[in-house]
Amino acid sequence: MSHNLRHSKSTWSRNIAIVRELAVADFRLKYHDSVLGYFWSMLNPLALFLVYHFVFSYLFVVEVPKFTLYLLSGIVFWNFFADATLSAMNSLEAKASLTKKIYFPRVLVVLASTATAFFSFIINTSLLILVVQIVDHVSSAQLLVLLPLVLIVILTLGVALILSVLYIYFRDTLQIWNVALVVGFWLTPVVYNALLAPEPLKNVALLNPIGRILVLLRAYLVFDDFPPISFVITTVLFCCGFLIVAYWLFSRNEQNIPEYL
Repeated sequence: MSHNLRHSKSTWSRNIAIVRELAVADFRLKYHDSVLGYFWSMLNPLALFLVYHFVFSYLFVVEVPKFTLYLLSGIVFWNFFADATLSAMNSLEAKASLTKKIYFPRVLVVLASTATAFFSFIINTSLLILVVQIVDHVSSAQLLVLLPLVLIVILTLGVALILSVLYIYFRDTLQIWNVALVVGFWLTPVVYNALLAPEPLKNVALLNPIGRILVLLRAYLVFDDFPPISFVITTVLFCCGFLIVAYWLFSRNEQNIPEYL
């Protein structure tokens, strides 16, 4: 039994090391030869924030309290979701030469790709929290921001696993997902308050798991509020259940991956 335990710990240590090395290598490669380096990962959400803030503050006024912080928090989380899922989609193809030479669970490639986006996300989220605390308020409720942060990572990883398998079989998945992200952005309450939206859009926005995660994020971080416990539990259960199903689908197709790369 002790031998099996040591073997299990050794396997976990090896897998963690593989994910770490792949993620760090991808992160360095992503900003290699770039003058601004990592700062490009902050400029992208910042540029989106400035554009949408101008449009919805001066051209089409949105009645949302603390709209600047509301919008910034939504863009940081949405940008991570979009960036991580897009990069994970072709991660298996990008690492095909490595996975054919060395055997290790191919799910680690998708994990590493998501971890690469997570590096930027955790820094941007830390800056977001700091901005809220400096310009608005500090409260104990902000400690609960860890919950929506973990949930968006869980949900993103689940979507990334499914997309990476679909891309192996159908290369048009990349173009379809790019369109889906545009549609999804407007069906998610990133720039508007779902509770004030027209009834059909309101229902879609509150059923949308990312929309629910954003409700939790803004409640804890911006508004110092606490959504109903039933809302929290159903959101957690959906995200965790989705990841389990996504991992199951990935495992079912893992043995078919090499022949399509």
